[in-house]
Amino acid sequence: MADLNAVLTRLNDRLLRLEGELFVLRSLARATLTAGDDHAARMRKLVEAAKIALDDEAKRPLDKPTRKYVDAATALVEELLVEPTPARPLFTVIDGGRRD
Repeated sequence: MADLNAVLTRLNDRLLRLEGELFVLRSLARATLTAGDDHAARMRKLVEAAKIALDDEAKRPLDKPTRKYVDAATALVEELLVEPTPARPLFTVIDGGRRD
C-alpha cells in the first residue's frame, strides 16, 4: 500500500506542476494573441489546431480524471479563441526618481 501512496503522490505532484505550466502558457498565449502581429496569427493557428486535437480526444472513451483535464483544456482553448483579453504588463515602470 505504501507503493500506491507514493505513486499517487508523484502523480499529484506532476498534475500540480502541469496546472502551473498551463497557467503560464495561457498567459503567454493571451499576450501573443493580442499582439496584433504575425506572431498572433501563428499562435491563433496553433490554438485552433489544439482545439481540433482536443475535440478528437473528447470523442474517445476516457476515464473520469482524463475527461476533466480534456474538458478544462477545451474550455481554455475556447476562451482564447473567442476573444482573448489583453494581457496585463508583467511590470510597470514608475517614474518616481529624483529630478535635478
